[in-house]
Amino acid sequence: KAVAIGAAASDVALDVGGFAATAATGVAAHAATKAMGVAAESKQRATDQVAKLKASVAVWAKQKVQRHVERAIDRIPGVAKRLLEDDQMPRAVSRAKNRLVDSMWPDVRTEILWEVAVAMDCAESQPEEAEEGCDRFRAFWRYHLYPYDRSFWGKLRDPIWVIFNLLPLIPLYGIYPAWFLFVFLVIDKSDEFQLIQFILSFKGMAFISQGLLRAVIGFSMFLACVTGRADESRHDCASHGPGNQGSIWPTMLGFALQVGLVWLAFLLLRCSKEKGRSSLNGNLVVEMQGHTSVKGGYIVYFLWYDLVAFAMCLGVVGYAVSTRPDYKVDDWPIHHVVFAAQVFYGMLSMPFFLFTLPVLQRMLTHSLPTAYDRKGVCRRLAKPPQQPPAPLQPQDEVVTDGDVADLYARIKGVVPIPG
Repeated sequence: KAVAIGAAASDVALDVGGFAATAATGVAAHAATKAMGVAAESKQRATDQVAKLKASVAVWAKQKVQRHVERAIDRIPGVAKRLLEDDQMPRAVSRAKNRLVDSMWPDVRTEILWEVAVAMDCAESQPEEAEEGCDRFRAFWRYHLYPYDRSFWGKLRDPIWVIFNLLPLIPLYGIYPAWFLFVFLVIDKSDEFQLIQFILSFKGMAFISQGLLRAVIGFSMFLACVTGRADESRHDCASHGPGNQGSIWPTMLGFALQVGLVWLAFLLLRCSKEKGRSSLNGNLVVEMQGHTSVKGGYIVYFLWYDLVAFAMCLGVVGYAVSTRPDYKVDDWPIHHVVFAAQVFYGMLSMPFFLFTLPVLQRMLTHSLPTAYDRKGVCRRLAKPPQQPPAPLQPQDEVVTDGDVADLYARIKGVVPIPG
């Protein structure tokens, strides 16, 4: 019995010991797992805190830099006034100069601070694949006329771009408005910059094509029809004078089309979007001053000026018609007057030509450039694709193994080296 009891006690002890060992192992594994989870959670929490601290420090540094840049920029107007000042300048001119600097400075300041903010706090743009393009016809012409990934020299390699940019310079009336009508139908009229670019290029090109070039042609034709015959009693300006080729009505229609397209583009500006301006992450705030809140900036004042210029030219034509018998419109003197009115109207487009200069256009219109990709999508400009650098050619070794061995032999001959 004692042996049996001892054996039973031994079995119970073994069972209890095995259970205890198993329980201890499970508890230890659970404790280890929980400890690892707590450690991982603590590590993640510490990593998050470090990331938040880094982000806070980065935001603080950006805001600090922005405040220093603002203080430095705000000194520029005073410096500009002092540099432009002259003791012999009339006081009225000096005050006008100061007022001009004060009126233009808010626009310049806003654009400078915006570029600084974009450099430090620009948000990531959407991928190109996420946007759908237009039909193939417009996509083809949009990309060839206004490619987003080509520089000026890259555009010169495209014959379509070269030909279509030379067409409006042809001083034959009808080509110029027809070309810009085609451009107006092709471009994305929901983008602010595209509409502004259309207006400025239309009017700026008019100064060259319809103003300067047609003035030279008209003067040459007038000399040919009057002075060329060298006869005081005869001239053929009624048939070969400026503006006497063809009917006058297509000319008048093209004349009116210029104003109509420009003002239609201006009206569409009110519903346009600014697709060229980058977005900020929200860490920096730029105060918009000047005419940044107005679509097109200062261009509205120039459009009113253009409308007054057109009314003046139309008034001259109307007065000339009133002097003709029976108010005859299709008469050779009226042709001359219409030709002269076109030249005068083109000359009056000179202020728009100044808008086409890159720096002035940015400050006066507050619109950032856009162009088109191959799908016809309007987007911000991108750097032209760069050619991969040529692989480096293997160069000869400066010191060869033979040179090292020869140097070692010489040293060994001078200094006794064992072995």
